[in-house]
Amino acid sequence: MRKEEEIIGHGTWYDKIAAEIIERERKLGRSLDVINVESGVAASGIPHIGSFSEVTRNYAVSLAIKEQGYETRFILFSDNKDGLRSVPAGMPDSLKKYLG
Repeated sequence: MRKEEEIIGHGTWYDKIAAEIIERERKLGRSLDVINVESGVAASGIPHIGSFSEVTRNYAVSLAIKEQGYETRFILFSDNKDGLRSVPAGMPDSLKKYLG
């Protein structure tokens, strides 16, 4: 007979990750007053589904932590120090002087 697994939150992967984060922070003795969830994107290049999914996944975990009764702070940062390797399509060639 198979043991029934506990359903956490809505039963999604991000609910499970949220529960693991909360348990880890508790075991480490860290404050659970506010749990920070961070995500970042690079400013260079064309935005794509990969950079969108990075933000979406972390935001989903942040919401799941909140639904489990903890305050969260979702921090999104943009790495604007990432040097351009080439001028993006549709942008003027005058930007070449800013490469590197």
